[in-house]
Amino acid sequence: MQKLNKIKVAVSSDESTRKRIIRKITVECGLAINASDADKLIKPTVYEFDISTAYFIVCDLHNFRMSPNMNQQLYQMAARGMAVIVGVKKLPAEFEFISETYYQNYL
Repeated sequence: MQKLNKIKVAVSSDESTRKRIIRKITVECGLAINASDADKLIKPTVYEFDISTAYFIVCDLHNFRMSPNMNQQLYQMAARGMAVIVGVKKLPAEFEFISETYYQNYL
């Protein structure tokens, strides 16, 4: 059975907690060696990346309700096995099925 790849979502209303979760996920995915290296990869939003040429996405804040087209592109990247890591203040229930969520207790 094939593993389903989902968007990795760090959920926290606190920005510093969200970034710590994102750093930890980034290191575990092998994109960075340590937290300070991971910090260099984190962009403020997904719109800072050129989606058509990106090998991975790591951003601090994403609003799933803002752009259905962007959500589709992110999910397609994740489904192809690319690392897609985004932070959110709150994850809407309708996007839980495409997300692998990480909360503060993950730290």
